[in-house]
Amino acid sequence: MPDLTYQSDAPLNLTVEGVANRPGATISRCEFDNAEGDQVTGYLVEPAGTPAAGVVFMHTTSGQEGFLPEAIRLAEAGGIGLCLQFHRTDDQVAAIRQSVQAIRRGADLLLARTDRIACVGHSGGAMMASVVAGIDRRFRCFVLEVGMAGLSHHFRDSQHPHIVGIRAGLPTDVFESTLAAIAPYDAEHFIGAAAPTPLLFQFARFDIGVTAAESAQFYAMAGEPKQERWYDSGHVINDVAAYADRARFLAEHLDLPELAERFG
Repeated sequence: MPDLTYQSDAPLNLTVEGVANRPGATISRCEFDNAEGDQVTGYLVEPAGTPAAGVVFMHTTSGQEGFLPEAIRLAEAGGIGLCLQFHRTDDQVAAIRQSVQAIRRGADLLLARTDRIACVGHSGGAMMASVVAGIDRRFRCFVLEVGMAGLSHHFRDSQHPHIVGIRAGLPTDVFESTLAAIAPYDAEHFIGAAAPTPLLFQFARFDIGVTAAESAQFYAMAGEPKQERWYDSGHVINDVAAYADRARFLAEHLDLPELAERFG
């Protein structure tokens, strides 16, 4: 297994710049040191008072803004949200490692403000969250949206036009060496160790990037307690039922009942 140990008490060197205020919520751009590599940037969404709980969000397809509306609702309910994105760089191993460690450094940031945290990940963010779930016991629960067994499987098997293009454009030896390098970080090696942390899996029936078979395989890899929900949506799940399901799940495990109420 890859060595993902890090110094959790290392200084974050956090900088925060307010960008907007909403009733009960302050939205700021933030930047802080990662455990390795580039600095982490994102949005920090804070409540009016002391946070009752916190959530690290990591989106891939829609970037740092992907979960921002939900982070605002979280703050209105008394929580604090940190919105990050999957780290993109040409070095795929570095991209994975820095994304995983960004979630964990985000946990360091939130745990300085509250004692109850969770993590929500989308796509590549869900796979990074799965790695964290297997090695970091500080999270009360995880929500994994349109994840799968790992990025090596995605790059090898996906019929998404973008991934097909990547495969076609790389020399075979480069493609195979890249997959061999990232395979040890695949979610399949970590998600089984997440138990007994509660997991909510959210899948899309019209997802051209993650098939139903891949979704079912991923869900089967996890231990209990776990739940799965399916939605009539594409890869970016925009079904309001998905937002409500997430809110109820987080509200239950973070003891934040007002969050569920805000989503009906």
